[in-house]
Amino acid sequence: MQSFHQSVMGVVGGIDRFFGRVFTAVTIDGPALDTQELQQHPHMIVSTHRSHVDYFLGGYMLIRRGFTHLRFAAGSNLTKLPYIGPRFRAFGAFTVEREIAFERGYVKKLCNRVVAMMENKEAVIVFPEGRRSYSGATLEVKSGILGAAVLLQARRPAEDVLLLPMAISYEWPPDASWFGLLLKGKKLRKHTQPFFKRILGNILYFGADILAFGPFMLAPTTGKKYGKVYVDYGVPLPVRALLNLDADKSTGTGDDFFMHRASMQKLSRLMHEQFIALYRLLPHHLLAAVLHDTPAAGIPLAQAEKLLHPLLEALRAAGRNLKSVGQLTMPEIVRQGRQHLLRCKAITRCDTLLTVRKKRVIDYCAAPVLDKRAPATAQVR
Repeated sequence: MQSFHQSVMGVVGGIDRFFGRVFTAVTIDGPALDTQELQQHPHMIVSTHRSHVDYFLGGYMLIRRGFTHLRFAAGSNLTKLPYIGPRFRAFGAFTVEREIAFERGYVKKLCNRVVAMMENKEAVIVFPEGRRSYSGATLEVKSGILGAAVLLQARRPAEDVLLLPMAISYEWPPDASWFGLLLKGKKLRKHTQPFFKRILGNILYFGADILAFGPFMLAPTTGKKYGKVYVDYGVPLPVRALLNLDADKSTGTGDDFFMHRASMQKLSRLMHEQFIALYRLLPHHLLAAVLHDTPAAGIPLAQAEKLLHPLLEALRAAGRNLKSVGQLTMPEIVRQGRQHLLRCKAITRCDTLLTVRKKRVIDYCAAPVLDKRAPATAQVR
């Protein structure tokens, strides 16, 4: 067994102090887990992706739940950076080459590598949306790296291969304020762009994260707080209970990766449903959803309270995660949501009227609520 766990345990105390200083509160919530029993089986933790902080925060919270020997998938834009890259790899990161991440040959090789980790009883954390969500919505879940769980289950049909779904909800991710600049850089740095535009694109792309995480890393000194964070996980899901691998198997190929592509795609849809159901909705998400299509003149606070009631009922009926708002009154949701949107400078300061100031921020905060794809909880047969 490699020494990733020892490396991580050597810095856990420092991470604990750091998160305690930069976040108002960090909460992990989910059903009771027999972690030792779960880790007797090959397992994969499948998480949403809103921020680069996910890598450390998700892993750190799992360690507090008793997980050991964590490995996590990270893009080459992180693992190959000077200084940061070697640190990431020392803590268990393995590289996903984003430039070729959609090529079947590469995905097959990556999946087989992850299968070997799972066979070695390493806890593999993956972020199958493929990138951070710059819009705030839950992205389409890619079937690529999830395919490792399907391959291993097909190769070990009598053994449970377990998936633990997880969703991380921030009041405001540290990097979210700079996503606009990052997206400009991402567009310019494409290989189809002229050389000098690619250079500028790289400066903007990487500069956005430097501008975001410089203040974040200095927050313990400056006293800046980044609000509350919630890590919600579900029940461990056996792959063989979610999928019928034999029924969905393609014939005419001797390669098990291509043989089980239909099952991999079905699993990606099931994980997307899990993400939507697990993602914790906070007061500012709900208030932003109410303000999403309001007139430029704004709406009175009392009207926002009235609009919240049917919205909450619809979300409750859809099985959404309302743990942070379910016991609040409508005025309390408006008050807490308003306070947060004021901190983000998304609305103007007025005691009686809610008026949108930054539409992009309102759209980002409203996106988790307004996702049109119907949420559901994956059912175990």
